[in-house]
Amino acid sequence: MQTFVPDHCQQEVIAACGGFHLVLAPPGCGKTQILTERIRYAHNVEGIAYADMLCLTFTNRAARGMVERIVGSIADDGVGDVFVGNVHRFCSKFLFANGLVAAESSVIDEDDAVSILARYLNEDEYVVMGNTARRRDYSDVFHLEAMMHQIRYNHPKALRVHPDCINADDIGAMQRICKVTGKTFDADAMIDIYENSDTYRDLVMSDTTDYGYQQPLLKMLQKMSLARQFQHYKRQNHLLDFHDLLLMTYDALVADADSQEFKRYKWVQVDEVQDLNPLQMAIVKLLTARPFHTVMFLGDEQQAIFSFMGAKLDALSALKQQPTCQLHHLSVNHRSPKYLLDVFNTYAAEVLKIDPSLLPEVGKIDVKNRVGNELAILCSQTYEQEVRECVQFANTLTRNFPDSTTAFVVNSNRDAELISAELNRCNIGHFKVSGTDLFSLPEIKLLFAHLGVLNNEFSFMSWARLMKGLRVYDNSASARNFVRALFDRAIMPSDLLRFDSGTYLQRFVSSYEKDTIVVFDTETTGLDVFNDDILQIAAVKIRGGEVVPGSQFTLYIETDKAIPAMLGDIVNPIIEERKHHELLTHADALRQFMQYADGCVLLGHNADYDYHILDFNLRRYVPEIMLSAQHPSYLDSLRLVRLLHPELKEHKLKYLLSVLGLEGNNSHLADDDVNATRNVVIHCYDIAKTKIEEQNKFLKDSRVRQRVDTLRRNYGEMYRDAVGRLYESEKGKVKSEKFEEGEKGKEESEKRKEKSEKFEEGEKGKEESEKRKEKSEKYDCCDGGIVVRGALVDELKRFYDYLLDGGLIVEIDGLRFVLAYLSGDMIDADKEPSLYEQLCNHTMEISTLKEADLCGSSNINEHIFVTTIHKAKGLEFDNVIVFDAVDGRIPNYYSRNNPRQLAEDARKFYVALSRAKERLYVAQCIQRFDYHNMPHDVHLTPLMRSIAKYFKEERFGN
Repeated sequence: MQTFVPDHCQQEVIAACGGFHLVLAPPGCGKTQILTERIRYAHNVEGIAYADMLCLTFTNRAARGMVERIVGSIADDGVGDVFVGNVHRFCSKFLFANGLVAAESSVIDEDDAVSILARYLNEDEYVVMGNTARRRDYSDVFHLEAMMHQIRYNHPKALRVHPDCINADDIGAMQRICKVTGKTFDADAMIDIYENSDTYRDLVMSDTTDYGYQQPLLKMLQKMSLARQFQHYKRQNHLLDFHDLLLMTYDALVADADSQEFKRYKWVQVDEVQDLNPLQMAIVKLLTARPFHTVMFLGDEQQAIFSFMGAKLDALSALKQQPTCQLHHLSVNHRSPKYLLDVFNTYAAEVLKIDPSLLPEVGKIDVKNRVGNELAILCSQTYEQEVRECVQFANTLTRNFPDSTTAFVVNSNRDAELISAELNRCNIGHFKVSGTDLFSLPEIKLLFAHLGVLNNEFSFMSWARLMKGLRVYDNSASARNFVRALFDRAIMPSDLLRFDSGTYLQRFVSSYEKDTIVVFDTETTGLDVFNDDILQIAAVKIRGGEVVPGSQFTLYIETDKAIPAMLGDIVNPIIEERKHHELLTHADALRQFMQYADGCVLLGHNADYDYHILDFNLRRYVPEIMLSAQHPSYLDSLRLVRLLHPELKEHKLKYLLSVLGLEGNNSHLADDDVNATRNVVIHCYDIAKTKIEEQNKFLKDSRVRQRVDTLRRNYGEMYRDAVGRLYESEKGKVKSEKFEEGEKGKEESEKRKEKSEKFEEGEKGKEESEKRKEKSEKYDCCDGGIVVRGALVDELKRFYDYLLDGGLIVEIDGLRFVLAYLSGDMIDADKEPSLYEQLCNHTMEISTLKEADLCGSSNINEHIFVTTIHKAKGLEFDNVIVFDAVDGRIPNYYSRNNPRQLAEDARKFYVALSRAKERLYVAQCIQRFDYHNMPHDVHLTPLMRSIAKYFKEERFGN
């Protein structure tokens, strides 16, 4: 690996410490490497603890790139304590980690929000998603719900997100209501109208007001009513949208401003500051410790193009003007050759009015294969010819420079679709980043929902997506209602798949009343169930809730593995405790426990962990004893609490003892934890037995039985088999089965392989099945010979083929890109060989993926990309074709009378140009046809005037 040697301005930024700093960072100046080196410098030279560092980025892609550099260049174990991620991801972690939202809460995206709102309007969600104007109406409702929260909690006006969701007509309508009712139009009046919109609607309908006045009133009240219903639905179902993550974090930090009980950070760096909205900036300020050590912002006013997301260039301008903020700028471009940098700098100075002294100079760039035509204006006669001729030009570039990448950077999704269609017509492989994001496709969400329920069977939205995708219900609203009905009755959808009859709760009640239960707990050398050792096992037997006399069991076990000195912020008590007890060999201790527990039902708190670490310890030290044979199932008090108390913010024993008012002590010693668990179990039984009658009544309903039968038929075997694979390891293919029926024999497994899956619409023929098998083979190895591997990827492929065979989804053309990325860029199958580990480590990260994340992957072997300008930001390509750069499109015709928007369009064009690393082409047509099919001349964008001198003109067809 080449050693990073910073230039003089990079070194200045790396060593900047103390106070506020702003770094102006144009493209190509090595910013990501600098951010990583700053972490090393702050820790090694300034003595800043990694846990006191906060690194916020604008995109998850930028965060992943930074994490990769950190892992690759800093070997310290503690470097994982640095938080690196975007603001929304930080807020999500903050809310859950601090118990500020219910532990069972799910985060939803805007597509989910559209689906929820469509339910109230009796509209087809997919029709809404395909209608730009209607979707904008829905967005106004979501934004209004967030803004009313801000008004209620007195957020400063400057922090309000999307205030334009209330237009002039809405203001006029509210003012009229206030006038009629004799109220002052203020924040309290708006809240009153919001909370009582239905009452005011009845008042308006009963009034004899002129129709012309009545309609704006009703329209405003409907918007208020929908926003209120959306808010209520989220609360009822423990759902959080992206607005909630920001708003709730801000509220919590404001309330905690004086006491500062929540963690603050002494050392903060914020990337792409020009893209953050004022609320995000306020959160950053509240997260900064008092006193702090260093706060650094990095930004580039030339690339501020996200005003539609609430970002304001004013934030960067305000930082520049603060006298206490030290200004730096990266003055060397290490990416672009001089002929390109001259274009970028001239444009920045003459069009964007950037101070020339702040523009970067060229670094030591090795220019390869330069022939003199790297800059050109490509002219076509018509738009249609421009599409065809640019595609052929891109194909020629790929042939001439086979190791290079070429990107069409386009102004609209329509452009991208037409170019992509032409590339497909010409059988030219490419990757498109525009329009509906690949990861927003219902089919991809369905695949990820399968991973979601394997990782967390309490995932409301994952189950809802499965109910819809597996045709248990025809629409998303009904699917969500069914899952909600199950959750409200303490029934998990997985219960319907695991058991032929009854529920988890019913089996617990039955065991509690009839069986001897061994409540057990383990203390271990770590959290790796596959490799760590058990240090202590403690247990007690209970029957009917009462302790079986003389059944207390505790033993300590020797180990040659390191024992952690600290458990979080407390000294590990097991170290001192082991000094006062005999240490048994692994084999002796494990045999004693298995003999003690024989014939009983095992129960633990977070028993998934204790059961499986016990299983793998037995496999290592007493291989003749099979845990799954002696105890094919077990009970988990953590699962019981989650079923019976979904409102709780967390489920650790210490918290449960406190919030439920139970006796016990969570000391991190197994015997104390066993006693605490026993008290939790008794509490759960008292509630669980009151639920049984309601569960039975619900499950006996003929309509419910029909849905359950469909779910079992379409998903039962797939789900059970998948859970059976959770603890299989690539190394040795070990398997641990946690379902009641125990391990499936080889004979049963072979039967499943031979059997065609039956779905509602009937069996699929052998011929169709064979076609699917042949087609799915292309996912085993991507173009270029990159093998797709890993338990998680295998599980996705398996579920995808299963759905295809059943006719439940259509083929996903871009799935191979997703699988290649997961396999090559995200998952390390050697370090995390099991599906269980990969789900634990990556499910959250997978849920945040966007198409643009795939573009920088070395495992994506396409050489041609099609991307909109906004999605191209942060990406770079060897060759760039800025498509259809004509006046009226760049800048947009509708920006002409809006100076602020006109300036942003100019910055968008800069972003498009500056994606190029070696060759840059600006394409235009010279004639278009209007709606009456009449031709008219069009001209190159006026934004090219200052830089046209650098480009040669090439007319296609001449």
